[in-house]
Amino acid sequence: MKKVLFFLLLFISIYTNAQPEKYARITGKIVSDTDSNSISNINVSIPYLKIHTATDTSGIFELAEVKYGSYTLIISNSISHDFIKILVDVPLINIGNIDFRQNPDINTITSQHPAIIEDNNNYDDGMENQSISGILGASRDPYISAAALNFAAFRYQPRGYNRDQLEVYLNGLQMNDAKSGAASFSHWSGLNDMFQKQSTFFGLQSSESGFGGLSGSTTINTTASEQRNQTRFTYTATNRIYRKRLMMSHSSGLMTNGWAYAVSFSRRWSGEGYVPGTFYDSYAFYAGISRKLSAASMLHFTAFGVPTKSGKAASATLEAMDLSGTHFYNPNWGYQNGEKRNAKMNHYFQPVFMLNYDYIPDHKTKFGLAASYQIGYNGNSALDWYNAQDPRPDYYKRLPSYYESDLQTANPDIAAAYKLKWLTDESYRQIDWDALYAANKLNYDVINGMSGKRSVYMIGEDRDDIKKYSFGANMRKVINEYINLSIGLTVTGQQMDSYRKMLDLLGGDYYVNLNQFAERTYVGNNSFNQNDLNNPNGIVKTGDKYSYNYKATFTKAFAWGQVLYSQKKIDLFIAARLCRESFQREGLYKNGLFADDSYGLSQKQNFFNYQLKGGLSYKLNGSSYLFVNGGLMTDPPTFDNTFVSPKTRNKIAGMPMVTKIKSIECGYMLHTPRLNGRLTGFATEVSNSTEIIRFYHEDYNSFVNYVMQNVSVRHIGGELALKAKLSSSLSVTAVTAWMQVFYTSNPLINIYRDNDTSKNVPQSTAYLKNTYVDAGPQSAYTIGTDYRSPKLWHVSLNCNYLNRNYINVNPSRRTKEAVELLTPGSEQWHAIVDQEMMGSAFTIDLFAGKCVLLNKSMKWLPKSSSLLINIGLNNLLNNKNIPTAGFEQLRLDSKNNNPERFPSKYIYGYGRNYFINLSLKF
Repeated sequence: MKKVLFFLLLFISIYTNAQPEKYARITGKIVSDTDSNSISNINVSIPYLKIHTATDTSGIFELAEVKYGSYTLIISNSISHDFIKILVDVPLINIGNIDFRQNPDINTITSQHPAIIEDNNNYDDGMENQSISGILGASRDPYISAAALNFAAFRYQPRGYNRDQLEVYLNGLQMNDAKSGAASFSHWSGLNDMFQKQSTFFGLQSSESGFGGLSGSTTINTTASEQRNQTRFTYTATNRIYRKRLMMSHSSGLMTNGWAYAVSFSRRWSGEGYVPGTFYDSYAFYAGISRKLSAASMLHFTAFGVPTKSGKAASATLEAMDLSGTHFYNPNWGYQNGEKRNAKMNHYFQPVFMLNYDYIPDHKTKFGLAASYQIGYNGNSALDWYNAQDPRPDYYKRLPSYYESDLQTANPDIAAAYKLKWLTDESYRQIDWDALYAANKLNYDVINGMSGKRSVYMIGEDRDDIKKYSFGANMRKVINEYINLSIGLTVTGQQMDSYRKMLDLLGGDYYVNLNQFAERTYVGNNSFNQNDLNNPNGIVKTGDKYSYNYKATFTKAFAWGQVLYSQKKIDLFIAARLCRESFQREGLYKNGLFADDSYGLSQKQNFFNYQLKGGLSYKLNGSSYLFVNGGLMTDPPTFDNTFVSPKTRNKIAGMPMVTKIKSIECGYMLHTPRLNGRLTGFATEVSNSTEIIRFYHEDYNSFVNYVMQNVSVRHIGGELALKAKLSSSLSVTAVTAWMQVFYTSNPLINIYRDNDTSKNVPQSTAYLKNTYVDAGPQSAYTIGTDYRSPKLWHVSLNCNYLNRNYINVNPSRRTKEAVELLTPGSEQWHAIVDQEMMGSAFTIDLFAGKCVLLNKSMKWLPKSSSLLINIGLNNLLNNKNIPTAGFEQLRLDSKNNNPERFPSKYIYGYGRNYFINLSLKF
């Protein structure tokens, strides 16, 4: 019996081993989890069997001769990896559509290379630019990716459009600020994991959540049910704005009980950033919950906020940079008790709370309702002083050039002494905090019943307290196989309290709320010098309001609709939006200079606007097509470009007019398994705008409001983006972007003085026609190569070249009054009138990443557990001589026609900088 059993088992074993191994064919389609569009050039692999492929132009993949068994299928691009467990037990397996999220984490991190920006003259601190770049980086378009990853460090602006021309929609609601018109990405920065599901619609193309601006729109879905079921820990080391980042996120995904929840927390911080004297400390939180109410409906609640405090860098003249020995000279700080203290700080916290309801009765219809509430503040501090010497270390009278180039003050000995101090004494070229405290300590005074140390130096914060609510409804409907319809309605209300807040009396006991400039103009007048006649000689303590105080209210309602029509050869779309906007100022101080026009409500400003756009695409074949899009739009003037001086009075700048916009773009697109490309040309005319510039005018010895009306700007150019796949692992990308952004009109100028009750100066003309607009580099090129191994690592190298970057001009230097005493064409005439083009830039960027599958060595971990390692090096050659922005100072020495008395200021990009990102995902 034992022998029979032995031979039976032997026969079964021989028979089994003699059978041929069974193999299967696996097919599927990779689609975007944001818009369900197919995605080409996505790697699909089974590492265990060492087989891999890539999706074609339709997003379809096929893996042949896959041995029967249980495997992990890995779907990846250069920055994201997904894992799917599959059982291969039949000859043909069609997985169907697989949603794939193109993780923007790398893009967000690598784009955090902001320019060093001064908050004067409409320059921000660079955080807005980096955030926009991070959002744009989520796009698959090679041009948009290049603009985000390779060009952003140079303050490149796609097509030269302003930030308010990009509309951002969060869970169906527009997030653009009612006052400035721009979206502030800093309000959710640091929450990368929860803000991954996004779609970018660039230019005039159709959008999914709203009409969009000239720059298009970005749509972000942050609801808890849309978050992938995972736990993630991230650590980042970098040498840019911040040095360290820690982030933790957990999301449940939609559970079987119909609930979903997600939470995230992060901190980014540095004791000192790349630029001396700067610092950064930011926390971020997110909490979301979703509840499936029925098979067709779902309710979502989302809350997030990013409390942040940072110390700013500043622009500087070339003289100050040369004397300090660095292009990163920062006059905003000085030593106090042996530690660096920055006077210019930004402090903001504007949390958002959102409620969403989705109803999807069938696969052709989707309704959405949304409501949000935002509350918080944004403050920017700076040194303030009263009837005292200017304490800024780079004040022009503290520089050697003031005693070299100025005919009235020329003194070589004094110039040499100042130069020696700048070269040898670091404390001299920084803020002298001890001297400021000493001056306040010595200034004992008695006023309005208050006695003690009356501060002549202090730190004040220009602060905006915001309350904003929004309500929206939208519907998307598939009418038939050819027509899709989208419609929406949004109502927004916003209130901003704007004032100056006393942050630090610098050792003093109190400050008096008086206008020192009015005292100089109207000596002895005890009414004109009052910032608030309702509280004359007001005593100001730490935390009190002073200088100015007003309220701004905004209401906005718009309805939009879009129709998409698609057939075999032709795609059409048409979209329209009607908008009603209004805003009003309410003065809370009765200014002594403008007693009849500062306190109380202003006249309400109402504007009705329309936007129209449409497009046509013609499909030449399955892989290429031609397209043309066009738009006609009107935009209202902003609050700050309507009121002459909102800090002091209710006066309106002439007759407020809407801005008129005409735009067209056309091009050719190609999508093949080996080559993707886009060639686009565009032309945009923005006319009838009003711009108000505020600065100290040398001739009038007063702060002025420089009102320019009938401003017209033209944007023309083209973009060429190519991506060639040389193999399943190696690809090459080349991007060229060229544009001209320039004034096409000579604006009319009206000057209103802040410290003078007399009427404005006679009208003049600024001859700006054909002058370039400060829009970043107007020529940009990059070529790069990217290798993506089936073993889950990648490396990419880009060479970038940018030029034709023009500084921002001072309009008053292009008036008849500025040059009427000069000989046209003379050297001095050219020194005042000619616009400077800054130097070109060449950089090399290197990025690499690796995904480690932890379950291979630690079987007790979930199958999808992984460690992602990303490393980036920007400006590998360590070029520290790249000017990224510059501006002519608005002060002008017209008495001596000497532009060097107030020379241009510049901002330089970082030298070699890096990030290292470690992310552990379960």
